[in-house]
Amino acid sequence: MNQFVRVTLRGLDEARNSIEQFPRRCQAILRTHSVLRDIGTVFVSSAVRTIDAGGRPPYKPLAESTTSAKLRKYKKSSHILVAGGQLRQSLDYDVAGGKLTLTSVEYLKFHQWEEDRVKARFPARPVWGIHDDDHDEISDIIIEALKK
Repeated sequence: MNQFVRVTLRGLDEARNSIEQFPRRCQAILRTHSVLRDIGTVFVSSAVRTIDAGGRPPYKPLAESTTSAKLRKYKKSSHILVAGGQLRQSLDYDVAGGKLTLTSVEYLKFHQWEEDRVKARFPARPVWGIHDDDHDEISDIIIEALKK
């Protein structure tokens, strides 16, 4: 049999190894302190915007009695989830061991998640979440990290 064309593949093993390693390298990059810190910053700024906007989507209105009591006590605002400002100021994050943890005052859980509420007399008013504008920002952070 005559051979007219001879093909020699070089680097096939290296390419295969590189492809197999890609998911692990991506995970390692995404767990770096700087990437998690940048994503944490997006979460916190998004949560602040959510409170300032009165929810995204809007929270159910406060009862009139609650609005009156808040105005008497705080004299400034009857805005939902804003009284003395403790909750809003407590929004933060922690990065340790390749993990991002969102932090806040303990009582936020009663506003955030319906299932953690025991006989609550108010509707859930979530603060933490990813909204449409956050997707783009987080995607940009991840893409930039993977490019490096």
